[in-house]
Order: sequence, then structure tokens, then C-alpha cells
Amino acid sequence: MILFKFFILGILTSFLFPPFFILPLGFVIIPYLVELLLKNSHKKSYLTFFYYGFFYGLGFLAVFLSWIHNPFLVFDDTKSFAILSILLPIFISIFFGIGFIIYKFIKNLLFIIIITPFIFLFIEFIISNFLYGFPWISYSLILSNNLVGFYLLKYYGTLASSFIIIFSFTIPCWFIYKKKFKINNLIKFSYLTLLLFLIFPFTLNYSNEYKKSNELNIDIHQIFSPIKNLDKKKVEEIIINKIKNSNSEYIIFAENNYPYLITESNDITLTKHLGINQKVVIGGTKEIEGKFYNSFLFIEKDKIQYFHKKILVPFGEFLPFRKYIQFMDKISGTTDYTIGNIDRLIVSKENINILPIICYEILFDQIYKNLNKDQIDLLINITNDSWFGTKVGPYQHLYLARIKSLVANKPLIRVSNNGISAVIDNDGNIIKFSKLNQKSNLTHKLKINYEKNYFLVHNIFYYYLIILFIFFLAFNWYKRNEDR
Repeated sequence: MILFKFFILGILTSFLFPPFFILPLGFVIIPYLVELLLKNSHKKSYLTFFYYGFFYGLGFLAVFLSWIHNPFLVFDDTKSFAILSILLPIFISIFFGIGFIIYKFIKNLLFIIIITPFIFLFIEFIISNFLYGFPWISYSLILSNNLVGFYLLKYYGTLASSFIIIFSFTIPCWFIYKKKFKINNLIKFSYLTLLLFLIFPFTLNYSNEYKKSNELNIDIHQIFSPIKNLDKKKVEEIIINKIKNSNSEYIIFAENNYPYLITESNDITLTKHLGINQKVVIGGTKEIEGKFYNSFLFIEKDKIQYFHKKILVPFGEFLPFRKYIQFMDKISGTTDYTIGNIDRLIVSKENINILPIICYEILFDQIYKNLNKDQIDLLINITNDSWFGTKVGPYQHLYLARIKSLVANKPLIRVSNNGISAVIDNDGNIIKFSKLNQKSNLTHKLKINYEKNYFLVHNIFYYYLIILFIFFLAFNWYKRNEDR
């Protein structure tokens, strides 16, 4: 029965996230979670705590990743494999189980309350970094639709913001259980910690002066080309007509919208239709010496720049351990995409520095690797979300992209094949957006202001949280030994 309760709490947790954002639930879920963890805790084994975390995670992921089966349903010969979609939630739930084992070492009510945000943060960290990493699960998503969240994400980054929101959900615990412990120095220290989090950014000496400012006329085209039964000639005609009828400088299409395989020998006919100052951004598949790349094309009248995707989707763009699981060829195909080795920076003729991002690469902080983040002017994320269905998946992806725009303090142009496409400014405001599964054209004059980034500050908070976590564990160990 108690495992079922953890499962239900997990399901309820999913409603804190997009597209639901029922935040008051958090102030019920976390205190009740603490109550269940405290019940006869001294009699529980390590395995019991593992089961608690596993079933909590399974309930959460049953809703949060409910879209994961949809890619299997696109093609008739992969529908029979849809049952395999349950493997990802089960696998990730193991990490929730591992995280909850930490509760075994903490017998004191006070420490259980304090340590809970750290445990959730630990789970998020290992899920985001283990093996290929899956940073889709971030508690900072809870903050991605309100002004307070925008502030926290911009100045603190994702991990610190995740910590703050979970810490906030523990607040009712302090009042519910106040009779069971005194308001000692440790509690005061906890509140002081949260206060420091909130006021620290105001002490930073960052200039708001702009180095320069540009205004770009942008056309976003959500052409909604189908995944299967693709009429390549028709898609090409649509793209060419969009270019011909555009008066904007930047004409942007989605991932893999260019309908033909790009080789060294064939011409990209789109260049013929461009004006002198026009640029086209479009995704396509490029073949080089028998290797295939998921590519971001930046096309100018007399020049084409490429970026090849560096963070590939396991089982989608490549098959891990292919030699041992050849039966999965029907799902991922017999040919893998190759990891790109071209620098992730495109510079236009007007010296606009563009960070090209393909699909779910936007979830990873690795996209900023080896880059001077102050030199990035604009994020452009092209994606194809038609694999995710029409429920929670596309909305989660949009809000995850919104977070990265906030964290980078840069404007973001997001173009999806079927939606949701959007223009997002560096403060997290969605200026314009398209509807899901509808053809759409968005036109916007985007002002680019050259502001400072806060990545250094984000890193400071990461280290601060690690030190704080070690401190609480050490103090808990000291108190346990003192009580014996």
C-alpha cells in the first residue's frame, strides 16, 4: 500500500511541470513525502528506501514521459516495439531509487527536511550526466512560466533554481513538525542560506550597458512536412516560394526541412532565390565520404556554412551497442548519424554570432563548450517535434528551450517542423509563437542587445550547493554519533 502512495505522489509531481504548472501541489507533495519517509524509518532497510524512490519515480515518469511511445507509432513496422517505451521510465526510476537510499542514513526529522532538496538535485544531476545523459528531467522546468522563475533561472542557473523550488516546497514541513524540534541554529542557518540565494545577484557588479545593438527582420516558417510519405519536390517548392515571397533578412526553417540528401557534388538550389542581404537557415542531411550528418545550414547568397549535430539521440540517430542489439535496426535504421566535428559558431556577414542548436541539443550545457559566451549574439534552435505527439512532449521541449535562453541571457529563435515555434527574448518572454500541428509563418523584428552572461555566477552556486550538501551530511553524522 505504501509503495502505491509513493507511486501516486510521483504522478501528482508531474503536474508541477509543463504544460500543467499546478505549483500549489508541491506544497502538499513534499511534506507528505517527508511524512511517509519518517514512518518507522528506523525499521526500514536500504532496499525499502530504494523501492520508495523507484515507485515515486515510476509514477512521475508515467505522466512526464508519456509521449515517449509516440515515435514507435509513426511507422507501421515499428508499432510492435512500442512496448519498449516503458524501458526508459523504468531505467530512470532506478536513479530515483538510488537517490532515496540516502534517506536511510538520516534519522533526524530536521535533517530529512533539509536534505530533501539536495536528494532531488542529486537525482537530477545523475540522470542528466549518466551514460549519454538525459537532461530532459529538470526541476527548474517548474519555474519556466513565471517572473520569479525567470529571475532565478537567469541569475542562478538550472541546478540552483531546482534546489530553490524544492526547498520552497519543504516550507510547510517547518510548521507541521515544529513541535517535534526546536528552532535551533541549524534551521536559522537554512533560512539564511535561502536568503543569501535571493539577495546575492543584487550585489553583482554587472553592467547593463550594451556594446551595440542590431535589429534583425526574421521570418519563421513552420511548414509541417509529414514524417512519412514525404513529397520531396512539393516540399522544395514550398520552401522556394517562402523565400521568394519574403522581404526579411533571415528566413528560418526547421530541422531536416531540406528534402534532399546533400552531397559534395549536388547544388543547393535555394541560393539562386536569395536576395543580396538575405540568409536562409534550414536543417538537412549531409553526406561526406559515406558518413551522414544531421546538419544546420546557414545559406547566404555566395556562401554556405554548415554545423553538424554533436549530441545525437540514442536509438533515434544512432544505435548504442548495435553489435549486440541488431533486432533494434527496425527502430533506428541500419545507418547511424555521425557526430559532427565542426565548431558550433556561425558568423554572418554583418558579424552576428549565431549559436546553431539542433533539436534536443538545447538541453545540454555542452553546447557552450569552448565558446566565449559573451560573444554569442543569438541562439537558433531548429527541431522536429512531430515525433513527440500532441500532448506534453512538445510543450516540455519548448519550456526547456526557454530555460536555456534565460540561462544564456540571449534571445532564441526556435523553429519546429510542426510546432511549437517561437521567438523568445533574453528575459524569457515568448514574444511570438505558433500553434501545434498547424502550418504557420511568424514575422518579427528582433532586437539584439549585447549583454553580459551569468555563467560564472551559476558555477559559483553549483560549488556552493556541493559544499552545503557535504556540510549537512557531516553535521548529520556528528549528531548521530553524539546521540549514541
